[in-house]
Amino acid sequence: MSVLERLRDVKPDVALSSDEIFDAIFVAGSKLNDDDRENDEALEIAIRLLEAERLGAVPETCFEAIEFLAEECGLYPYIEPQRFSHITQTVIEAHSIKLKDAFRLHSKQMQILLWLLNGDNVVLSAPTSFGKSVLLDAFIAHARPKTIVMIVPTIALIDEARRRLQDNFGNEYEILTSTHDEYDASHPSIFVLTQERFLQRKDIENIDLLFIDEFYKLDPSRHDSRFETLNLALYYALPRARQCFMAGPYIRTIDFGEKWTGNFRFVRTDYRTVTVNVIDRSDSEDKKSIFLADLSNSSDEQSLVFAASPASAETLMGEIIESGITATSQLNKAISEWIASNYHAEWKISYGCLNGVIVHHGRLPRSLGQLFVRLFDEGTIRVLICTSTLIEGVNTSAANVFIYDKKINRTDFDFFSFSNIRGRVGRMMRHFVGNAYLYHEPPKEIETRVEVPILSDPGASTDFLIMNVEGDELSDAGRERQLDLPLSTGLPETFLKEHGALGIETLKMLQQKIQEILDTHPEHLVWSGLPGKDQKSALASLAVAIAHDRNQRMGIFTDKQVRWAWDQLAMIKTMPAFLRWFSRTFYKDDIANGIDSAFQFLQACEFNFPRSLGAIEALVSHLTGDKSISYGLYIVALENWFRPPWMKQLDEAGIPVPLAERLFKHIQPVENRKMALSKIAGLRAQLPVEFDDVDRMIIDHAIVR
Repeated sequence: MSVLERLRDVKPDVALSSDEIFDAIFVAGSKLNDDDRENDEALEIAIRLLEAERLGAVPETCFEAIEFLAEECGLYPYIEPQRFSHITQTVIEAHSIKLKDAFRLHSKQMQILLWLLNGDNVVLSAPTSFGKSVLLDAFIAHARPKTIVMIVPTIALIDEARRRLQDNFGNEYEILTSTHDEYDASHPSIFVLTQERFLQRKDIENIDLLFIDEFYKLDPSRHDSRFETLNLALYYALPRARQCFMAGPYIRTIDFGEKWTGNFRFVRTDYRTVTVNVIDRSDSEDKKSIFLADLSNSSDEQSLVFAASPASAETLMGEIIESGITATSQLNKAISEWIASNYHAEWKISYGCLNGVIVHHGRLPRSLGQLFVRLFDEGTIRVLICTSTLIEGVNTSAANVFIYDKKINRTDFDFFSFSNIRGRVGRMMRHFVGNAYLYHEPPKEIETRVEVPILSDPGASTDFLIMNVEGDELSDAGRERQLDLPLSTGLPETFLKEHGALGIETLKMLQQKIQEILDTHPEHLVWSGLPGKDQKSALASLAVAIAHDRNQRMGIFTDKQVRWAWDQLAMIKTMPAFLRWFSRTFYKDDIANGIDSAFQFLQACEFNFPRSLGAIEALVSHLTGDKSISYGLYIVALENWFRPPWMKQLDEAGIPVPLAERLFKHIQPVENRKMALSKIAGLRAQLPVEFDDVDRMIIDHAIVR
């Protein structure tokens, strides 16, 4: 048995001998001489020895030697400086940064920080546990760039970053996260935005630091429906940025094209601060029984379970609870009752909370998703079943990850996604060693290459991107294609630039349907302000046609259902009442599924329907030549669920819409999120008795900065 195999087999009740420890240190030291702190085996030996020390499997006389190895590996966050000479202590303390709390960078973080401080543009490919967020904050703390733009892939990441940045820099920087936040260019500011929100802001002229998180999403081969908008955001932001930093995991190469390649330092590192035991169960005949047994044996530690879809996650939740793997508590019971009261009594999420088994997926209200991750991070919840929503950068982790399904959105995940899921095991300063359980054969390891089409070869990219590139940046063939698209489609250039992401064929279909309505009932589409019954019916028919053409789910199926649900969402005053109406109206024989479908419908109201209505408005205006047509009031109302916009913004900040609805009468008038949070903070000390302990807990978390 090799030294590393022996360390991988260490158990809390089996101690390592001094000879075994020094043999391991000798092996690691010889590896370090060859690879200068980047050797994977040496790092794993050091991390496993630190874990053995934590487990009490190491003689106290060996502690100092283990820490010396950790220092040689550059694992400065894990060591006690007092054990070392004054010179070494100076080196260790040189890696310290002062944010909200004092912290030490590891050696690879410091190397990259120095490049950034030197003004380099850096593209970093590093494992999930590398500490990319800390590195970014360290750079901000040292360089103090005036205007920072962070583009992140999800709204969940916006909130996570906002809280972290507010803690570390809230006294110096204005943290801006929405399209409506007021920006004063004379004041130091940090924008934290999705690519769509960045593209909607027209007031960011000069950027001192541009940060792109999860940059692999620029590549169209990832089959991410939003890769075009991310490419477009980079295209507009990069020329305005004095410095650019991109980060993501497990990338081997990146292609920027001739214009930009020489401007970036690409750093690929496998340096890690945790290690993983991979437990392969893929040859098991009864996958479910083996999984439940594994989960039961790990029930005293936090466990993430990966499932393919929201439906799969909720089914798995029920099976886990039925098997007896539960963790009840007074807090879990209180949160379960709160969810039943504020959303729906038959929602499966409430049942899961009661038993300490939580589900996290994209249909959840954002505030609940944040709450569940926080409870999991704090140890209140031990089992969190997630879909791909927690793969992409949200800083949660567990001692154990169970990869139960092997699909994402009905497609087998590739090595990249598999590595990202596995990377949720362990976290720097929390878990030295974690366990990843596999119930399917893992995908083959591949070299992952990222292409940035709008920079590398814009003339060969999608119709939407090619319409948004300046003509002089295109090849002759690309420029010819750009000029031909408006002629061949009959759609104006400005329209293709703004709405081309819906797809040329979808837009041509939409144009035909709009023309048919204009030929028979033009008044159904030629209007401004708020629509009447027939006008809403026309909008619903067109929006549903787009959804069906693009395979977008709406929770319901027909245009009549959609128009009816729009009306009820506007008329019903509270979220619980709307959920009850929706589920009993459209899913009376399956209420639980109806609740999930209601959230799917609300998601469509927030994103897909408003985007479709914007395209419909622009096409009607083009076809009729009537520039007074305006659907804007209705689009804004729809995307905010016919509630004040600040209520939806509070949901992002951690206060659920049902709670905001109940708070409204105590804090009105309210103009924006900032005012709402300020008034809620003032109300907190004397919160009316109608608000219970869970209300108070949620409010405290949202307003304490």
